[in-house]
Amino acid sequence: MAKTKSNHNKHRKKDAGNWSNADHEHRMATRIASLQKKRERKQRALLEQEEQNEEQLQPLDDDKPPAAKKPKHEQPLHQKRSKNYRNKHARLAQHVPEHTYKHTHLAHDGYEQIESSKLRLATSQIQRQVTALKERLEEWDPVEEAELAEAAAEGAVDETSMEHKLKLHAEHRKEDAMARAKAQSEVVLLHAKHGVNSSFHRRKHNLKKHERPGPETWKLKGAARPAWEVYDFDTRYQDPHVKAHEDANARARRVKNIIRLCKGRFALDNDEMDEASDSSDGDNNNNNSKKLFPTPQPYCRKYLSLLTQLGSLQLERKNYSSARKDFLEVLELEGTNWPYSITNARNQLMNMYMSTNRPASARKLWERLDNDGSAWIRYSAALIEYVSWNLLQEEGSTAESAERLLAKAIRGNVYVAFFLGWPQMFEKAMEYTEELVERGDSPSGSILEAIEYGCCVNDDKGLGMWGGTDGSLEWVRSVILKVLNTSDDEGSDANAEDKLVKADLMSWESKLAKEEEEYERERNEKEDMKANEEVIESDNEESSNHEEEDEEEPDSLMYAGMFRTAMDWLQDAGEFLQAPSYDFISTEDNTDEKDEVDDMTANQTANEDGLDDGDDSGSGTDDSSESEE
Repeated sequence: MAKTKSNHNKHRKKDAGNWSNADHEHRMATRIASLQKKRERKQRALLEQEEQNEEQLQPLDDDKPPAAKKPKHEQPLHQKRSKNYRNKHARLAQHVPEHTYKHTHLAHDGYEQIESSKLRLATSQIQRQVTALKERLEEWDPVEEAELAEAAAEGAVDETSMEHKLKLHAEHRKEDAMARAKAQSEVVLLHAKHGVNSSFHRRKHNLKKHERPGPETWKLKGAARPAWEVYDFDTRYQDPHVKAHEDANARARRVKNIIRLCKGRFALDNDEMDEASDSSDGDNNNNNSKKLFPTPQPYCRKYLSLLTQLGSLQLERKNYSSARKDFLEVLELEGTNWPYSITNARNQLMNMYMSTNRPASARKLWERLDNDGSAWIRYSAALIEYVSWNLLQEEGSTAESAERLLAKAIRGNVYVAFFLGWPQMFEKAMEYTEELVERGDSPSGSILEAIEYGCCVNDDKGLGMWGGTDGSLEWVRSVILKVLNTSDDEGSDANAEDKLVKADLMSWESKLAKEEEEYERERNEKEDMKANEEVIESDNEESSNHEEEDEEEPDSLMYAGMFRTAMDWLQDAGEFLQAPSYDFISTEDNTDEKDEVDDMTANQTANEDGLDDGDDSGSGTDDSSESEE
């Protein structure tokens, strides 16, 4: 039985209880002490108030220094203030902006953690888009796509787009908030009109207001179901399942797998596809050949773009296996038989192989992309062949094979060769190259691609990869100087298809002038089009907003002028007249030149030592005998 303060048992004494007299005395003493402290505190406050009043009545002395503040441990208890750490999270949460996770906003993450989370979210978003578009291409229905195209032309919104889903989600949130506010206001009005405890707004009272549903709303089961729902004896009755089955069979006959049918032609338009089909018919010499299925654009190109973006994000996150898978899928869908590419997936894949030290995979890639004229592919092939020949000394790799690949790369983009041969000079001449390096979509063989490749400061691609290889830049310079210092008669004997010719190096002037003319022509055409649009739509504000949104293209004339300046500096300094270092050149083609250089060095040393002609001849015979041996 629980004890209480009072004594309910009659046989006990009246003064007996759960609390003893000692406890009662202790409580009384504590109470008296607290009252005494309270009384002293009031007296102290009155004394301080009187002192302040007296100080206000006394005249002020400017020379008197201000009273020093007492230290904290000497202050009275009522003046000490301890910091309040309660509700710290609630006070900090008040400063969090709307539509922001409080935990994320208040977290103390570093820059790397924040960037990694951004990359992860961007990767998941692109992955969802890739998955949705892939499912659509694998089950391509021409009839449904035609209906969607007509609806889009009429102004209908694509319900599968991410923008439409986000907009619809925002509208639903707004409607839900308005509905909750309306319901709350109705409840408040009902409470105000009928009272809080009234049953007017309750479900039981509301049900009495409505009529009872009739038999037409009943859902009977078993024997109670009507006969017309069970037996199909009505001629007007149509089974919805049979109709749906017929529609599904018709759709299955129409559906095409675009990824399987159009593999290798995802980047082609209808005109280019017709040319490809004509060329294939001409090669096969068969008039009854099957016509190729047309690639549905722009969905195929959009799929290639999304896959390339996904691979780039995976590469940035250092998920090399996933990035390789995405880039290889882009190569298969885009095809390797075309001389150009609308994506930079193959360039990024080659850079990934080079940076991760995968020479075998890189070799297979450039052998597969033999028709590609990009500097990223051809110069990477030359670098790998140089490493295999000069540094690793592998079987099958020779100086001739390395020079052959370098000559092929120079024919693709001659500007990169000078960037690699004299990087310090071009580093001084070229400016504003950061935008081009980060852009990554320059056309093959252009000066913009050369700047993007030759001005890259990263160690895992471009010039940084060449600079990290021993003797690679000196080898390129030696090959260029050997060709420039060779006469036209000597160079004409070489096979133009395999070996580098002086005309290949001197073609940079004509190519650069052609690029400048094309850039000026395109710029003039764009200016004329803008002028015509301004005349037609002078009062329309949307035209001006559209002009501001257009991305500015790089000025090719400015970069071409910088390249010309660097070449002039090299010519004035006599860099192209210097003798190459023959340590990096094959010995089979230049044995005669080496002998001449050896004779010249021997004669110079003999003259410096003051030797006689006989001694010189003797030394020459000794040298010749040694060389014969």
